[in-house]
Amino acid sequence: MIGFLIINYNDAPTTKKLLTNIKDYKCLSKIVIVDNNSSDNSYELLKKLENDKIAVLKRTDGREFGAGINFGLRYLEKQNIHYSFVSNSDIIINSENDLKKIIEKKEHGAIIGPIIKEHSGYNRGWKVPTNFQLVLTSIPFVYRFFDHLNHYHEEDYNTNFLAVEVVSFCFFFVSIEHLKKVDYLDENVFLYFEENIMSSKLKKQNIYLDCEVEVFHNHSVTINKNLNRAKKYQALSKSRRYFAKYYNHAGILTRSLLWIIEKMTVMTLSFVSIFHHSSKK
Repeated sequence: MIGFLIINYNDAPTTKKLLTNIKDYKCLSKIVIVDNNSSDNSYELLKKLENDKIAVLKRTDGREFGAGINFGLRYLEKQNIHYSFVSNSDIIINSENDLKKIIEKKEHGAIIGPIIKEHSGYNRGWKVPTNFQLVLTSIPFVYRFFDHLNHYHEEDYNTNFLAVEVVSFCFFFVSIEHLKKVDYLDENVFLYFEENIMSSKLKKQNIYLDCEVEVFHNHSVTINKNLNRAKKYQALSKSRRYFAKYYNHAGILTRSLLWIIEKMTVMTLSFVSIFHHSSKK
């Protein structure tokens, strides 16, 4: 049996669109929506959509993305479901056949991701960044010149099924048993770096990109509704520093540089925000 897990936060309309997209797919045995402690009436609205196939659950102990995934996967495991898709609410799937293609490969990896089409291009997996790359890509504007360093070469994608170090967690297929063995996702980060952390937990093994399947990610629709630019950067920076310390084993110099860059950037963003607000008066 195959599950499908959707994480919702303050975005019931977008979640409902995805549910409408997949609810009649016969390849899915159970669809679970985890409302990640929304501050609006998302849970009440989504709860009305429950039936024998669809379950709507609510977390009340925080809204960490990884914790929401863990909550949903543990529920699915209790339903005797061992494999599941995990999805942001802002994902659009072309057809049931795309999911079937991934399901057919379920024995080959702990995590399988499709090619993710986004507004800015394609997300086709990446390599875990080194500490040097973490510092370079933490600098606003400068990161654009170094972001390619942990990408794969174009010729690497001339295959149907590619072993990669990391795939995007906006949409992926997972063996619940494999995640259980490494104690699921680390719940100490929020929204960012979950993928790199999981790659480290799995020792960069058993992670694959299905180059035959493509889904569309309406990137940051949900995030932009709930976090301003400064808060997004702070969440990203905090997760980056956590990953550097506990998974990349970064030294004090790297961690200090990341902290200094974060503080300077937050100050700059705050100043720009105040100036922009004052100029409107």
